[in-house]
Amino acid sequence: MSVEILDASTIFNFINDADFFTKSVEKRFSAIDSNHDGLLSYTELASELQKLRVIETHFGIDGVLPSSDELGQIYRGLFAQFDHDGNGSVDLKEYKSEMREVMLGIASGLGFLPVQMVLEEGSFLKLAVEREMAARIYA
Repeated sequence: MSVEILDASTIFNFINDADFFTKSVEKRFSAIDSNHDGLLSYTELASELQKLRVIETHFGIDGVLPSSDELGQIYRGLFAQFDHDGNGSVDLKEYKSEMREVMLGIASGLGFLPVQMVLEEGSFLKLAVEREMAARIYA
């Protein structure tokens, strides 16, 4: 983890760099696809979401956990967001499309005033910051 400064433009530039964004998404998709069948099952995607601990924490602090039934409903709902065609699996195109929407949502929430955040290594936000720093060096 590292502390980084970013704003909406960091994320927009990451998304708009089509090659870099696509390669980043493909790499993450491949890492999540544990059986390497080119599709994400509910189990594979839910496992990735659970690693992020977004639902289990509030601003990074462990809190009162939802019941296992509630967590199951939340994860099924999130999976349905990714599974655009409702066929029970998420292909790369669906994953990329939904991650783009997630990143745009984050950018919208951040706005254009710089924000300091703790970022996980390898996360899309961390990759966006690294891309921005590399662009400054090579500009």
